[in-house]
Amino acid sequence: MAFAEPSFRHCSTVPPGTVGREDQPMIPRLFTPLDLASGTTVQLDPAVAHHALRVLRLVTGAPVELFDGQGQAARATIISTAAGTVRVELLLPPAPPAAVSLTLAQCISAAEKMDWTVEKAVELGVAAIVPLQSQKATVKLTAERSARRREHWQRLILAASAQCGQYHLPRLDDVARLEDWLKQPAPGDRILRVILDPRAPQPLSALLAAHEAAMPGRGGGADGSDCIWLLCGPESGFSDEEYRQAREAGWLPAGLGPRVLRTETAGLVALSIIQARWGDLR
Repeated sequence: MAFAEPSFRHCSTVPPGTVGREDQPMIPRLFTPLDLASGTTVQLDPAVAHHALRVLRLVTGAPVELFDGQGQAARATIISTAAGTVRVELLLPPAPPAAVSLTLAQCISAAEKMDWTVEKAVELGVAAIVPLQSQKATVKLTAERSARRREHWQRLILAASAQCGQYHLPRLDDVARLEDWLKQPAPGDRILRVILDPRAPQPLSALLAAHEAAMPGRGGGADGSDCIWLLCGPESGFSDEEYRQAREAGWLPAGLGPRVLRTETAGLVALSIIQARWGDLR
């Protein structure tokens, strides 16, 4: 699994449980898709090695944290700067399962706005991101441009995961047309699917409260009751046809208060509300 060189920004974190401790050094986090086992050596991906050695200026003997994007992480030491090789020293405890599995289906917006949304959605703990082409979107991508943008978003996801301490790389789906995507059968009837729209008769908080009342004892997630899909429109919103199609497909409309939020804001606000209520945002 190789990536073109990502734009890593602030790809460091303090060890788990030490946030706010001024006496704790910052330990860079580096991604590798390879298996992690104590005592083994790992050859870093060229782009990750370049970032570690040329951007972070790490030297032989420097401590790093490796993560494989599947929930496993380890402490390691750089043993060769020429080859970008590290030695795994200690496996870290597996990351606990997320309290709520969040999917953000985001209609594609202008480049900077979409980049912001993808990056911040990772920081807020999404499990998956679905980029969608919608009828009223100002951005129209050809198949070639869609592939290039997807590669770019994948790099953003990798960098954001390294920066924020994410153990699992969020899944990034291929770009799809919204109307086609809505026609796909739902993966389960226990998933709460929410379409964000200022025309909605109730706010998201009320919808979540109703869901809690209808499903007492929610919290385990094994039956899918803790899976929430959010559908967020582009700058100009959903067309009437798209809104109707989503409602007929079982999506529940929800608003986010009295103000109309921008596309790059709405999905992130919704994620924050859910994480604060059911997840790990405390």
